[in-house]
Amino acid sequence: MTADLSALPLRESTRVYRSRATAVARAGRREVVAWWFVSRTLVFACALVVQITRFPRRRWHPSLLHHPFALLGVWDGRWYKLIAAGGYLFVPGRYSNPAFFPLLPILERAAHAIGVPYLLTGVVCANLGFLAGLLALYELGSELLPESDARRAALYAAVFPAGYVFSMAYPEGIAFPLVALAGLFAVRDRSLAAAICAAGATLARPEGIFLVLPLAAIAIRRWPSLATSGRSRAVAAVLAAPAALASFSAYLAWQLGDPLAWSKAERAWGRSFAVTGPDRAVVQLLNASHHHDGWLYRDAVSCLLYVGLLMVAYRAGIPRGWVLAGAGIVLMPLASGSFDSDARFGLLALPVFWGLAVLGRHAPVNAIVLIACPVLLAAATVTIQLRYP
Repeated sequence: MTADLSALPLRESTRVYRSRATAVARAGRREVVAWWFVSRTLVFACALVVQITRFPRRRWHPSLLHHPFALLGVWDGRWYKLIAAGGYLFVPGRYSNPAFFPLLPILERAAHAIGVPYLLTGVVCANLGFLAGLLALYELGSELLPESDARRAALYAAVFPAGYVFSMAYPEGIAFPLVALAGLFAVRDRSLAAAICAAGATLARPEGIFLVLPLAAIAIRRWPSLATSGRSRAVAAVLAAPAALASFSAYLAWQLGDPLAWSKAERAWGRSFAVTGPDRAVVQLLNASHHHDGWLYRDAVSCLLYVGLLMVAYRAGIPRGWVLAGAGIVLMPLASGSFDSDARFGLLALPVFWGLAVLGRHAPVNAIVLIACPVLLAAATVTIQLRYP
């Protein structure tokens, strides 16, 4: 290709190169969409099988006609629906809903105002958001890695075993695209759009706060070349996530009289952030078998896997800000005293997928991932009722 282009005039060779790059990117997007469709079809099919066969709870049999895909609204999906329907209510020492962030309930409430059921809104937003997130992950990855790696990362994310939550009425399907888009807009010097996405990601999931790290790194790198207005927009992007978190606390202070109601509610759910958190997480893991909580090992293994993939991403040249943000997302649950649900939380650590894509440069690894992940994705979907995500 280089020899052919070098024989052309500079302007013509540039045009040909751009044309080929556009064709490659277009093909990449089509492949990402196809894998999204296949993976979501697999999840929905498994959800229907569970509902029809009543596995593993024979007494659980919602109407297939009136409540299709009810499996995708269980566990936390019910709490988001309660917030959308009735707002926040803090009950000290009891399970209460300020532990859940507001973006998904806001969308569900808005759609319900025009007659769309809460569950349907949550599931549709999650699945379409996941599609947008995969495309944004591909585009952002193409800015940081070779196109083939970026494409593999998006394909791996589409079939990743814990990714069944991207089809549930959970906020991960909304936070995932916002995290990727915040990075993509920042890289392409669209700081205000990045700020909006960073704020939205934080209002969907608290892990969005870690976007401060890559956005700050991008702003620092570009600072000398930015005009005053550009610097102001870059600072806005960096501060957007903390401002969103502060706005949620301000709302809770106004509505419930306690700006830290979300943190206090987390304690009732078994999460309490402290220096001793990692010690408590390890003790809980060691005692998991005694408390019949073997599923905790799944999250601990996921945590180790994510950390390993983050190291691969760093060695492959992924910017340090992204790797540190990914580490914060993956390790934050340990600071709260538990590995619980870390498999789900770690999905927002984008460098995990870039690290896996780097390993996928080897054909045997690529084959294993593309064969094993869909099988594990199906298994994870059909066992949702056995353990919350």
